[in-house]
Amino acid sequence: MNKLMISTAIAFVALTGSAFAKQEVQVTRTVWEISDFPKMSEQVKLVCEGKATLSDKLKDACKDQTKLPKVTKAGAFRNTGIGAELNSLIRQIGDTAAKSDGK
Repeated sequence: MNKLMISTAIAFVALTGSAFAKQEVQVTRTVWEISDFPKMSEQVKLVCEGKATLSDKLKDACKDQTKLPKVTKAGAFRNTGIGAELNSLIRQIGDTAAKSDGK
């Protein structure tokens, strides 16, 4: 009986030990930058130099371009904080440009 319990315990440990084996996978990620999207760079310049009311954080980011938020694969800023503010201001500039071209 003891031998049966011991052999069962050893078999259980051997089987469960392999079930929790750790795999390490190397992941490569593409980091997008504003320089990858030239039109976006021009739009940011227009927003920073425009007449729109900017938040203090966005004013600082406009002065120091390294403080701009991260860029997504779709060619927009991450939609949080000043990124959301920039995205909406860029859309507004695009809307007004489209209306003035349509005249």
